[in-house]
Amino acid sequence: MARTHLVSLLRRSAAIARVAQSTGEPLAEAVMRDRELRLGSSRRLFLQQSATAASALLLGACARVPMQADKGGGDVVVVGAGIAGLTCAWCLRQAGIGVRLYEAQQRIGGRMLSLRHHFADDQVCELGGELIDTGHARIRALAAELGIELDDLAQDPTHAFGDVWFCEGRRHDEAEILRAFAPLAQAIARDADTLPEDQITHAAPGGCEALDRESISQWLDRQGASGWLRKLIEVAYTTEMGLECDEQSALNLLTFIDPGTEAFRIFGESDERFHVRGGNDRIVTALGDKLGDAIETGAVLESIAQSANGSYRLGFRRDAAAFEVKASRVVLALPFTTLRRVRMDVEMPAVKRRAINELGYGTNAKLMIGFNERIWRTRHASSASSFSDLPLQTTWETSRMQAGSAGILTNFVGGKHGVEIGEGSAKMQADKAARELDAIFPGLSAAREGMQQARMHWPTHPWTLGSYACYRPGQWTSLRGAPGEAVGNLHFAGEHCALDNQGFMEGGVESGEWVAEAIVGKHAAVSATRQR
Repeated sequence: MARTHLVSLLRRSAAIARVAQSTGEPLAEAVMRDRELRLGSSRRLFLQQSATAASALLLGACARVPMQADKGGGDVVVVGAGIAGLTCAWCLRQAGIGVRLYEAQQRIGGRMLSLRHHFADDQVCELGGELIDTGHARIRALAAELGIELDDLAQDPTHAFGDVWFCEGRRHDEAEILRAFAPLAQAIARDADTLPEDQITHAAPGGCEALDRESISQWLDRQGASGWLRKLIEVAYTTEMGLECDEQSALNLLTFIDPGTEAFRIFGESDERFHVRGGNDRIVTALGDKLGDAIETGAVLESIAQSANGSYRLGFRRDAAAFEVKASRVVLALPFTTLRRVRMDVEMPAVKRRAINELGYGTNAKLMIGFNERIWRTRHASSASSFSDLPLQTTWETSRMQAGSAGILTNFVGGKHGVEIGEGSAKMQADKAARELDAIFPGLSAAREGMQQARMHWPTHPWTLGSYACYRPGQWTSLRGAPGEAVGNLHFAGEHCALDNQGFMEGGVESGEWVAEAIVGKHAAVSATRQR
């Protein structure tokens, strides 16, 4: 799945080129057939994906975790109260297992953080994770279980408007991009055909080491990619994954299509259709309310050591005071960027320690820009979803399905610009981005007068030090899969531990549920042994 529409377009282009090549159909006709099929299939796809998600909604987020009354196994200690840690703790609580949760910040929620009462018309924006796909069944099930309503952004009037692709001073329509991308798509398909059908991990690299060691930039150089198309590809992957293309494994690019694709089937795979009404952090707040005093905030993990009997001693600091917590089972649900600062006197496989110390993280940042009028709608009949070679890289409208005439655009950036956008004031950066947007939507910057802005700079946020995991060259075959592997009774959760849902809120929920299932299974086995 993709985080940005531009990557979704490139994925679709690769599928079209592959079909055209295998059938002999002229590319122009294949592009037109793609458009016709998409117009007719969007509702069908939504219904199919919704049916899959509905089964999860009916079960509830933690229904796969069997009930198991605690028989003296002791509380599980979870460190990190983001969506992964909270989900894990809630599932354990529902299974009848005692749990204590420690969070370094004075708030819970991690990278799910909504900003309220700041922008005009009391509109809400997301400083962290924002959009939920139809296929993100676990987080949708969790929201339903908590009685939280999702807005269907496909019901917004701008849904009918297309995205804007702006490069080298002009707009490029989808058909032009699809045609230009076709030769490169064939090269992608050629290399993708060499990839294994199973997941590529450190334990099963599948002969992908050479491609993995190559960066996206090196791979594009080898194909002779250049001009505006290359710039758009670089924007796509810099914002999608978070690092510059010369810092990412080529497998980040090559794994975006299915080597076995023989039909138009990747339409709308990432539809970014839903958002929590009133703000995404309502989910984590509701989980926090359910867990109550099992959560302790302001507790910074400084060390973890394993005792001779296999239990763990966790050293925490709260302000100037230090304290120790003992546990037989521990879940570390915090980014590896911050786990690297924890002293870990625990024997673990070398690959696990390398993953903790070396796993790449993106430098994505978000800049939310307020406008007194939604000019992109009223004057340009646009959704404001844009991708460009301008420094601002990507934008979308965050005020969709929200009341009022004012509007909010989110400027989402990665790579070097993700770092640079943290310089100066948020207003300076917002005004600069608005002026750049004048090239795409003339007159936009004039609607900035007297309006608010907000910035979230995840690369320097002390408790994240990055946006989400991003595999650097060589890390697919040397590290992938290791982040989520348990070491004895020491478990790990977070988006970085998911495979297909890495980088998404869904990945956090998924990993939290997986860990809870594993702990409940171990707990049941221990209890059964004691009863013999």
